[in-house]
Amino acid sequence: MTEAVVHPLGLVKVRAEGRSRPLAVHKYLPAAIIYFFLNSAGLPAGLFLTTIFSPMLYGWLYFEKRRWVSTRFLICLSPFFIAHFFQGVASPYFYVRSLVLLWTAYITVYALCWALLRTVNLERLFDELIAVNFAVFLVAISLSVTPARNILWNNEENVIGASHLYRLKLLTSEPSVYSSLMVPLIVFAILRLIKTPTRHNLGYAIMVALPFLFCQSFEGISDVSVGVAVATLVSFRHLLRRKSSLIFLTALAALLALLLLVPNPISERLVQVTTGSDSSAHSRTIFSFLVAYTIASSKSLWWGVGLGQGKMVDVSNLGLGFTVGIIPNAVAGTFAELGIVGVVVRLAVEIALFFRTRVYLNPFRLAMFIAAFGFQLSGSYLDNAQEYLMWSLAFGPFFPDMNRYKPEET
Repeated sequence: MTEAVVHPLGLVKVRAEGRSRPLAVHKYLPAAIIYFFLNSAGLPAGLFLTTIFSPMLYGWLYFEKRRWVSTRFLICLSPFFIAHFFQGVASPYFYVRSLVLLWTAYITVYALCWALLRTVNLERLFDELIAVNFAVFLVAISLSVTPARNILWNNEENVIGASHLYRLKLLTSEPSVYSSLMVPLIVFAILRLIKTPTRHNLGYAIMVALPFLFCQSFEGISDVSVGVAVATLVSFRHLLRRKSSLIFLTALAALLALLLLVPNPISERLVQVTTGSDSSAHSRTIFSFLVAYTIASSKSLWWGVGLGQGKMVDVSNLGLGFTVGIIPNAVAGTFAELGIVGVVVRLAVEIALFFRTRVYLNPFRLAMFIAAFGFQLSGSYLDNAQEYLMWSLAFGPFFPDMNRYKPEET
């Protein structure tokens, strides 16, 4: 006789003949921990474990009979290859290098989604990731008052215009990267709490919300807030009539007001961003598009300068804090390297998939779509695997239990 017992942290303990076996974890948890927490640990800036192991992921996809993934990738980019060949590129080396990095991001996300689509309990995997993340967060809190805090925290002391406040980053390269990794987890936890307000769901929402706030990424906070708010209004309007929902929303509003009005690192950084003393927001938005226009116009506004060629253009004369065209904005980066045609194709594909996959029928996918759409306009970069994972979670059939209608009704 066997009996499955649910652990408070979402793990499963299997009892057989009166004896307990060790806690079992989701089979994809080790891989998820590597991707979420160890992907860039100890590696040079811009290099990831997923980049190194992408050929192995491609081999796995090949044996999974996904043998045409690279061919489709090259076919989609072939019009840009032809245009850039005729207009010429400053550095073929950087062109090929950027193409390979973009391919590795594509293969990584394709493999991740192929695995997630075949998992039987994605909710359990998310719960386990939230629990692991919270445990590491507690370690980070304990280290925040020691000289070792720079391992898991970042204050950007060498960056001009930075806030110089310690922000949580764990083992990622910077707080904004950590924030983008947490987006799927916090969107899932909050929407599940709204749909089913239990103590269990409240606990997990708190466990993921606290670390997310401590990274102080207002780009991530704003994208998630707008996404969750729209998804709630579209999918959970009927729940807003409940007394418990009104109490929850009132308590949440009071907590946010307290967080912003009482002196603390988060409210302090918000003041710095709104007053302009922290220029990171402008660099990721307005400044990025000005730099992108300058780069693209040096070759072709329609087709851009080519993959990886932006870093060959000196833009220091603009006086925006940029020296070369490495742009922290995915849409602006697309404009710089792939031109107006690239931006139009990018947005057209996103909108077409929104309706084709009926994103609006599932609150999680809708919130992820809105978060990813805002993320690409206020950060990210052209070969950012995390952004493409966010898009994949928006367009894939994930968390069908949250659907507004049953499949047979749609």
